[in-house]
Amino acid sequence: MSSVNLQLILYGLLAMLSPLGFAATLAVIESGRFKALGFGIGFVAGQLLACALLVMAGAAVIPDRETGHETFRGLLAIGLGVAVLSLALSVRRRPESTTPRSSERSQAVLERLGRLRVGTALVAGLLLGIGGPKRLVLTALAAASISASSADASRATVSVVLYTAIATLLAWAPILAFEVFGDRAVSSLGSAQKWLSRHQRTATYYSLLLIGVLAIAEGVAGLL
Repeated sequence: MSSVNLQLILYGLLAMLSPLGFAATLAVIESGRFKALGFGIGFVAGQLLACALLVMAGAAVIPDRETGHETFRGLLAIGLGVAVLSLALSVRRRPESTTPRSSERSQAVLERLGRLRVGTALVAGLLLGIGGPKRLVLTALAAASISASSADASRATVSVVLYTAIATLLAWAPILAFEVFGDRAVSSLGSAQKWLSRHQRTATYYSLLLIGVLAIAEGVAGLL
């Protein structure tokens, strides 16, 4: 497995590990099959669109490997690695608990999602797939890795699809399970949500740690 694909998998896992996003999916599932399907399609489409647009923007900005900018790429990768390692340390030191006000806002959002119509669920999924600050930053990092790899259009497309599939796993997989197995899947999904809430910070910390180390190693190799 190439370092780029490994980075994409790790970025995708970080984007996927969102208890609120998973809870939003479960809230829509409880409102019915068609709403859940619309939400899932919108979520995946939003993430795919955001990643594809950022890859195209990155390809226009990042110097082409053939013109010889390895020093620039190496320094950029090292800077990114240091920033990611700093973020990993901040995640490890961050308190576990959430404030009551943030919990109330999250609950209000989930309640509104459960009352959406099919068309509105599609739009809500599209917006959540594009993401808030955390998802957008991770998508930008994934897009930068794809652009910097100087892959041709077909390989870049495969990379975008790979990242999207992983980053949206907790949206399309539960909805697919619900569409196939119906209410029998809901109890298992609830257990998975509790597990994610308990282990999110640990998984996020180690993923960021590995991404930072890989980026610094790649940058140093580019300077040698």
